[in-house]
Amino acid sequence: DDDDDDDDDDEKEERNSLDAAKGAKTDGESKEEEKKPYRVNREEMEEKLKRAKELARSEIRLSQWDRYGFAKLDLDKELAPFGDDLMRRHCDQMTAEEFVRDFEQPCRPCVIQGLLKNWPAYQTWSICEIASRYPEARLKCGEDDDGYKVRLALGHFGEYARTQKDDSPLYVFDADFGDDGKVTQPLLQDFSVPHYFNEDLFKMCGEDKRPPYRWLLLGPRRSGSSIHIDPLATSAWNSVIRGRKLWALFPPGTPKSIVKPPGWMERKDREAVDWFLFHLPKIRETAPSHMKPITCVTYPGDTIYVPGNWWHTVLNLDDTVAVTQNFCSTTCFPAVWAETVTGRTKLSRRWLRRLKEQRPDLYAVAQNVAGTGNGLVTAEEHIEQLLADRKAKKERKKANKRHRKELKDSERSGRSRA
Repeated sequence: DDDDDDDDDDEKEERNSLDAAKGAKTDGESKEEEKKPYRVNREEMEEKLKRAKELARSEIRLSQWDRYGFAKLDLDKELAPFGDDLMRRHCDQMTAEEFVRDFEQPCRPCVIQGLLKNWPAYQTWSICEIASRYPEARLKCGEDDDGYKVRLALGHFGEYARTQKDDSPLYVFDADFGDDGKVTQPLLQDFSVPHYFNEDLFKMCGEDKRPPYRWLLLGPRRSGSSIHIDPLATSAWNSVIRGRKLWALFPPGTPKSIVKPPGWMERKDREAVDWFLFHLPKIRETAPSHMKPITCVTYPGDTIYVPGNWWHTVLNLDDTVAVTQNFCSTTCFPAVWAETVTGRTKLSRRWLRRLKEQRPDLYAVAQNVAGTGNGLVTAEEHIEQLLADRKAKKERKKANKRHRKELKDSERSGRSRA
């Protein structure tokens, strides 16, 4: 379907990406590698790190990355008590049906233990091990001011993670590591989707058309992800392989003004570590009881389930390695469909055709909510109308741009004749 590209801007071409590392691959077990420094060109590494930092956080000077001295803090003491507000279940004591009944249908987050015991990744992965296995692989560690990816070679990133003292370090959060042709694709063989999350209706759209959904996370201590809601109302699972992650979650409907208080929004450093240190205590005191944050720590071997439309933020308490995926199941389909129709309209057109063929029950759901849900338009008609409206808007924008250019040319021509 050549007309089914993403409806807004396609993923931007990479710009300002960083060169590959020339760090040498080391041998030995992961425990030995943890003690062994990388054999990298220090001067080259510092230059690449400097460039990555300048691009990823242009709002602060290079000299300010460690200005607060957070590396000297004992985060366990500063943030205690962490709280452990989420229900925990061991996978041996919960069926898939019980998960749907107890957590997915009521839209309740939880922590599931024991899912990683047979993963090769759980036995071998660490930042150091992955970096030494793929030292020249360049993975995303941020975005520049225009939304383009900033990449860094893993050989350089591994040494950076081992030695950094930054307040909020660079954080590898890469969605492309498992793509065809990527040198890091073999990492996909080291883990598997937990059986609770096997159903993912976006698979119908095809691997090359569906939204980004799978990430490798390499997080040095004090790195993290700022408060956000996952796109398209999708749910997510996040499995911790190394280190600990501190989570704060807010239920759907919590106002943005609570999770992103003005005092935090006014700061240049709107990073996860700042939020946890300076704003979480205030939010705990002032938020209404039904909107107070739910906090927990996920440990190696833990998998957290985050339902759609839950605000959440994460702080890496240690050097961490994790994998995460977003998905759409039958349970959350109505909410995800509604978001996809308006947010990724061409994708929804492709998806609707697949639903009609493979899931007529969900195709009927899409028909029932089309337009205003009054049955006057079909889902197909609703999608085509949205696309037509968007095309007309773009044409008006182009016409206005041409008109402004013609006026400027006319004024310039008049001045020239005068």
